[in-house]
Amino acid sequence: MRPRHSAGSEWIFYTGILAMVLLIIGILQQPSSLPQKSLFLVGSVLLAAVAYLNKQTMLLSLQVIIVIGSALAFIQLGGAQKYGILAMASILAIIYLISIKNFKKDPWSIICTLGLILIAVGYVTDATVNPLFFGLSLGLGSVLVALYSFMDYYFQKDHVAVIWFILNLVFAINPLLIAISAMKAS
Repeated sequence: MRPRHSAGSEWIFYTGILAMVLLIIGILQQPSSLPQKSLFLVGSVLLAAVAYLNKQTMLLSLQVIIVIGSALAFIQLGGAQKYGILAMASILAIIYLISIKNFKKDPWSIICTLGLILIAVGYVTDATVNPLFFGLSLGLGSVLVALYSFMDYYFQKDHVAVIWFILNLVFAINPLLIAISAMKAS
């Protein structure tokens, strides 16, 4: 498959670790606060750079959508407009991955693509209207991306993929807890 280790891979890995720490600290901040938005934006941009430098096409596609979502948090737009932009970005990412025949180069990428679709569906779902669908979409989407990242680590020996594995498992917790609460309430 694709070798990912080079002389600069160590600093790429540590940059990814820094990004992961920033994002996890962001999770612990007050929701929608300036510190949380800032940590999410900086962390996601750093992870996009790591994915690009590490030649991780699937994860770069995912990160571009996350960067867009993080940037949109700073812009005063209606919820429908933000969700529309994220949905369009997700569709374009999937079209791009199909156009470059990424699925032939990376047989596990279908798992990440399904995760990407579920995450996009979660983003466009209003958690106050449908918490079960919101939680399941984001939670399962994150679990699928984590699974893809684990497969990339295991089969490609790509140590940077561990960052996405850990992050997506962490990011899956809250949405899955929302889904469980919604199931208990009904």
